[in-house]
Amino acid sequence: MKKFIKIFTLISVCAATLVGCDLTETQKATADKALIFGSETGLKAYTMSFYGMLPSTEKANRQDAMSDYLAKTSFEDFELGIITSENCGTWDWSDIREVNYFLDNNNYTSVPEDVRNNYSGVALFFRALLYYDKLVYFGEVPWIGRVLNPGDPELTAPRDSRDVIIQHIIDDLDQAYKWIKAESSSDSQACLLNKYCAMLLKSRICLFEASWRKYHEGTDYVKNCAITSDELFALAAEAAEEVMKSGKFSLNKGNYKDGNGPYSALFSSDVVPTNEVMLAVASDTELSAGFANYYYNVQETRPSLTRPFMNSYLNIDGTPYSEKHSNGVYKTFLEETTGRDLRLNQTIRAYDYKRTNANGVSERTIPNFNYSLTGYHITKYTIPDAAYDVYGANNNDMPVMRYAEVLLNYAEAKAELGTLTNKDWERTIGALRARAGITGGLTTKPTTIDATFRSTYFPKINDPVILEIRRERAIELCLEGFRMRDLRRWARADLWQSAKWTGVFIPGYDKLIDINGDGVDDVYFSNPTVPNVPADMAEYVVALNANVETVTVNGGFVLQYTLKGRVWNDRMYLDPICSDDILMNPNLTQNPGY
Repeated sequence: MKKFIKIFTLISVCAATLVGCDLTETQKATADKALIFGSETGLKAYTMSFYGMLPSTEKANRQDAMSDYLAKTSFEDFELGIITSENCGTWDWSDIREVNYFLDNNNYTSVPEDVRNNYSGVALFFRALLYYDKLVYFGEVPWIGRVLNPGDPELTAPRDSRDVIIQHIIDDLDQAYKWIKAESSSDSQACLLNKYCAMLLKSRICLFEASWRKYHEGTDYVKNCAITSDELFALAAEAAEEVMKSGKFSLNKGNYKDGNGPYSALFSSDVVPTNEVMLAVASDTELSAGFANYYYNVQETRPSLTRPFMNSYLNIDGTPYSEKHSNGVYKTFLEETTGRDLRLNQTIRAYDYKRTNANGVSERTIPNFNYSLTGYHITKYTIPDAAYDVYGANNNDMPVMRYAEVLLNYAEAKAELGTLTNKDWERTIGALRARAGITGGLTTKPTTIDATFRSTYFPKINDPVILEIRRERAIELCLEGFRMRDLRRWARADLWQSAKWTGVFIPGYDKLIDINGDGVDDVYFSNPTVPNVPADMAEYVVALNANVETVTVNGGFVLQYTLKGRVWNDRMYLDPICSDDILMNPNLTQNPGY
């Protein structure tokens, strides 16, 4: 895959010279249009620049930074609730203009029609992706389907309805699916689009919009919508099924050992498994493009997962997990990471996690409590080798579209419609859980509710099937950038503020603890109120962050990280439109609450 990132870096510079910065700026062309639009080489060069609209390799592993299940050391302005129409910045349209410019000019007959259509299909995919972002963050926006010039009436157009936006998005993706030639990710090692990416994106967007309309019904966020949520759920299911029945993709499978397996391989491989990964962002050591190891293993103090989220992982037999023994004593770290859904052990440093140390020896490695606020030290996206704990050293590619999401989208859409069958369950949620080593509940839909999971996350949901699909979605797509959008569409973003940032259980102070059960003592927690650290224990002592407290429980204590100031207000379901933009276009209206 590495050749593609070098090609991208070179030819995207060429294409970038042809585009302006806003809706009307004159194109800064340094070459005749025919040089770009008159040959397939030129069309490829231009469309390669669109891939820069995907998450960068630096950001691809941090897309859930503002989710409920991450404890971290600082907040962004949005999390503090201080974004207003006066300090929000402008809503940028330059990428949409870049795509529209390509579509408006890709009409040179010197290029065969099917070739032109292929690259126009790529452009339509990215226009749909860009408008999806605007729908998520701003709701109703003007639909701009061509390059605008000064004086064009669209420059002062009012916001189009959600119906108009979603229909245009669907039309773009249907056309992209017809036009894009590539049918799998194997030829391009997943760094270029194939036609089924358009169907996955269609299922993703229709599922978002269907849920938004269902769970925000009766609010200012859903008004004058003629397309029903059920119609959109049906489109989401149909698009997902189109990918499923193609037979082009499958779940990555293999053996699990020492914290690594087929799930972690999706995120730690130099070349991603193309049977499952449908689109990826390429990393390359020569260009210092990969940062995951440095981010999670070197920089103090990195985000870590929380205890409520860890508790949502099922036991290996498919039953709900309990954090306590029958006598009320909390389970140790060894116990809570043993006999569980194997994705847990492939997402954090669990009891059995091994990585290669600086001397080149593979060894059991415990969570670094000085870097991980809760003790649930993230390994997803990292390479289990200390040699990569250097800035820019990672060469593992970052998936941005996976077949697993197709299965999740299909299952959720069918469940929301009330048409999910046991067979559907088996080939979607059952298949994902089987890949994770789970042995029970794979072939039939659940009939009972996990009361603890329900009360923690979704107290208003009474359907056990929908509850379990939501559990599965959170676990399978953890840290991949879906969580906050899911909470928005389910009208549950209040979890963002109320989530508890508790961590691992520790059986006592002022004593050496073998936390992973390998027979070697490896951590020593000193009572923070009465320091009592023997000199010969200094190398084992955990220096807790100033905001990390300990909460006494039956049998010991749990870590609890507290950072004050995070707020949620329902107006934050949409971002404000900057007052400067409304001043430039008085026909725009502001979002509710701003």
